Amino acid sequence: MIPALHSVSYGGVWPGHSRLGLTDFLRKAAELGYPGVELAAKRPHLSPLDYDEARLAEVKGLCDELGLRIVCLASYHDFSAGGDHPDMAHQQKEVLYLRAVLEMAAALGAPVVRTYTGYHHDKPDYWQQWRWISDSIAEAAATAEAVGVKLGVQNHSTIACHHQALLALLDEIGSDAVGLVLDAPTLHMQGEDPASVVRACAGKVLHSHVSDFRALRYFEYDPAWVRYTEGEAVDLAVPAGQGYINYRAFLAALKAAGYDGALSYEMCSPLLGGGSMENLDRCARETLRFLVETWEAA
Repeated sequence: MIPALHSVSYGGVWPGHSRLGLTDFLRKAAELGYPGVELAAKRPHLSPLDYDEARLAEVKGLCDELGLRIVCLASYHDFSAGGDHPDMAHQQKEVLYLRAVLEMAAALGAPVVRTYTGYHHDKPDYWQQWRWISDSIAEAAATAEAVGVKLGVQNHSTIACHHQALLALLDEIGSDAVGLVLDAPTLHMQGEDPASVVRACAGKVLHSHVSDFRALRYFEYDPAWVRYTEGEAVDLAVPAGQGYINYRAFLAALKAAGYDGALSYEMCSPLLGGGSMENLDRCARETLRFLVETWEAA
């Protein structure tokens, strides 16, 4: 298992979160003690629009100098969008972007590119959107095979976000270059037992992200009745092992299944304690310690 830090954590994605450029992020990850990094293939980090062969070589050289392994590039897709204007070649543009990320991964020596499937849009119907996703990822898989990189489909988005649907999608795509990016928070939200899901997906898991959350109870006040009514809880991200995600069971199941990929910590939502550099660093350090100790104990 390789602990990794996802660059999106320092991408300034959420209001108030501190932001680092790619070079400073790499130095930060090494300073925090992470042996691996996952790089977001979008601005402000590793967008294909900004990185040609020479700049990729500079990134790889710096990672080698810092002793960092690039474990994954994160690519961002919605293959089911575009139904309002199908003449705009939306899926073709998505595949072109994914192909560029796969080629960057090969140049950097990254073994995996993470992709999403798609969200469920108003039109066309569900199964046409599924078809767009399946056909697009299958086309990108040919590039993955050619450049020697694996394509990991995350249990995210809407369509095929449940592991059984995702396994069915992979069977339909039918490529050995395509596997799963399996994340525990999604399993929790779906009411699934993490160990059972890991066993069901054994041999297909290429990569996993790590994030954890603490639920803050939420109430609305009705002054006419002088009464509080409880609504849906609000989640705040916390270091791994300090929230409600059962990572001990999830990591133990991965280890028992022979998983040897990365566990990539991401802070990409509002964070308990805020988004200052000091708090981001604290959460990253505490998560690294938790991952190493929990994996060794599993």
